[in-house]
Amino acid sequence: MSRTDDHPVGIVVSVDDDHLDGIDEVVAGLREAGMRVDAVHDTIGTVTGTADPASLNTLGSVPGVADVEPARGYQQPPPDSEVQ
Repeated sequence: MSRTDDHPVGIVVSVDDDHLDGIDEVVAGLREAGMRVDAVHDTIGTVTGTADPASLNTLGSVPGVADVEPARGYQQPPPDSEVQ
């Protein structure tokens, strides 16, 4: 499946160590910048969700954001496959 600039992409945002105590403020900034937040993992300092590709640079400039990267999928092979 190809992605175009019209379709949101899954992303993972890493929060820098200095902003972990204020992760709620970082999440609010991400939402204001256009991210649709699915989950906040405050223990490990990540936020997952989707955003339009055009907004990725803006998300990276939100105070407290260390990195914005595409979400990676994983699919385990079926139990009867030879890759077990």
